[in-house]
Amino acid sequence: MRYTFFQSFCVLSLIAVVMISCGGNDDTKLNVVARVGEKQLLQEDLEFLIPNSFSKEDSLKFAESYINDWVFEQLLYAEALNSITDTASINKQLEEYRQSLYNYYFERQLLESKIDTVVGHAQISEYYSQHLYEYVLDQPVIKLHSLVFDANKIDYIAEVRMIKNTEIDEIESLFEFCERVGGNIMLIDRWIRMSDFYRIFPCEGNLTLEKIEKGGYYECFNDSLRYLIIIDDIIPVGSYCPQEVLTDDIRKIILQKRSKDFMSIYKKQLFIQAENSGRLFIKNKKNED
Repeated sequence: MRYTFFQSFCVLSLIAVVMISCGGNDDTKLNVVARVGEKQLLQEDLEFLIPNSFSKEDSLKFAESYINDWVFEQLLYAEALNSITDTASINKQLEEYRQSLYNYYFERQLLESKIDTVVGHAQISEYYSQHLYEYVLDQPVIKLHSLVFDANKIDYIAEVRMIKNTEIDEIESLFEFCERVGGNIMLIDRWIRMSDFYRIFPCEGNLTLEKIEKGGYYECFNDSLRYLIIIDDIIPVGSYCPQEVLTDDIRKIILQKRSKDFMSIYKKQLFIQAENSGRLFIKNKKNED
């Protein structure tokens, strides 16, 4: 639907461009939506920017706004080119940005080709053991299971009774119960932080950091769903964070260290090569023997 609408919009836009430009025929052939001097905004470029979820009305508003902004930027740039005569500072900044951009992409390419990105479980465990005292919990981590159903359901006594009387090793009976009466089961059998819990369960209720305890029953709800929750296990604040919670973070730390170490060696090699070739001169450079 969006494409059909957009074609119609572009036809109207092209008519307007043809009326105010000398090169109307060329613009039409190129599907030009707008043109300022030699700069052109093409239909396919604008169409690519419009989200697929947009309605016809939203797509039209987005397209009109983008075209106006694009035209203004081109006109403003043309005015700037005509008005600014001292371009030394601009040229210097452009060259510095160009250099940093080249360096960034080259360094990324270098690391992707040279660094081993596999971090084994033994390496993660070793790092965790060496830095254990850095990982004291400032919030609980928990495991839980939950029965989820329509928030508009008034009578849910059977659901409450079922989840309260079902142990975690009897979880299959909860699945069978849900098949009979409706609803779903959420089983989180890995440690998660309370902050992650609040993201997974976007709801209001009586599950707070102050009240949480192992084996506790809690409810929370939002506009569409109600969650009946049993806390299967908990590690309280002040304890050491379990390794499985930190695995991804530790992997990133190890990879960052590998990258840093590699670039440190690479930097020294570049300096030596440049000095040996005579390309490098540093005044009053100290010998590092």
